[in-house]
Amino acid sequence: MLDRKGGTKMKKHLSGIAMGLTLALGAGSGAMAADEPLKIGFAPPVYDTLDYFGQFAVAFQEEMERQGVDIEFTARASTAEANVQQQLDIVDDLITLDMDYIIVGPIDYFGIVPALQAANEAGIPIIVVNHLDVHPEDAGVDVLAYSGYSHAEGGEVTAKWALENVLSEGDKVGLMFAEPGNQISEQRVGTARDLWVAAGIEVAFEHYAYWEQARAFDATERLVLANPDVKAIYAGNSSMAMGVANALKGMGEDSIDVFGFGAVPPELDMIWEGLIRGSIFRDSQSSGRYIADAIVRHSNGEQIERQYPLDMVMVSSREDVLTKVPEGSLRLMENWPEIEGELQSGN
Repeated sequence: MLDRKGGTKMKKHLSGIAMGLTLALGAGSGAMAADEPLKIGFAPPVYDTLDYFGQFAVAFQEEMERQGVDIEFTARASTAEANVQQQLDIVDDLITLDMDYIIVGPIDYFGIVPALQAANEAGIPIIVVNHLDVHPEDAGVDVLAYSGYSHAEGGEVTAKWALENVLSEGDKVGLMFAEPGNQISEQRVGTARDLWVAAGIEVAFEHYAYWEQARAFDATERLVLANPDVKAIYAGNSSMAMGVANALKGMGEDSIDVFGFGAVPPELDMIWEGLIRGSIFRDSQSSGRYIADAIVRHSNGEQIERQYPLDMVMVSSREDVLTKVPEGSLRLMENWPEIEGELQSGN
């Protein structure tokens, strides 16, 4: 076992305790000359067909099939998005299963280092997704490739957009973080907080909801009643933002703007319906295709890029949903029939 201690409430299409999924995919001929399928292990923090990592996996497998590459795809996720130790154990299991490649979406960017080191020792190439920054040299890990974006930049985009469109000096905001010390949460929400404070915005409250929709939902009413003049609440992922928005809806409160990060299809539905003011969209399907192609090339002895960046855009209106979000994500929204009609009419 690796030595390190450390869910969203969307519709769970794929879930479970240390959830495991193994699929054999591909055609009989293709770029790979191997007689056996390429064994791919995937260790995301959560795994749902509607979330960032679920959409990554779908696109990854589709691209492998499109290229005619046989793969055996094993995905395992921890039971809670904040459970670092369980993710370390999952990577340890994937190493034991002798994967050809392991893809990790770290719960904790530095907390995952022991798992990356173990994969290095086993000679298994590691790919990190949902992060673009290369681990520093003193971390002692060799990562084949990264695909993602800057979480801090996403927080900056959110903060500046809110200052231009929603917030003014003297306004108050509430903040929803993951667990204390989580680097991703601090980069997303902490960066926005610092910019807002510098602009004269007051932080009414900070709360740790551990990335979870239920925790954010349960805390929102109490926090808002204690801070009735709060103008906006920024939650550091889609699940927490949806929890906040649903709680405000239940309270009949429509004067507080909610910001999220991720713009997964259920969150896009809430933007479409006016329940969430805005969220950062990242195209995880493109990331899946990039990494599939990179693995094919690497397995054929070709040089590949070290970093595969993703664009980030603020989605804050129905027009943004129609013009900034790829159709593949739109089709997963509950509002797709209406959206399809809008797209067909050209509106």
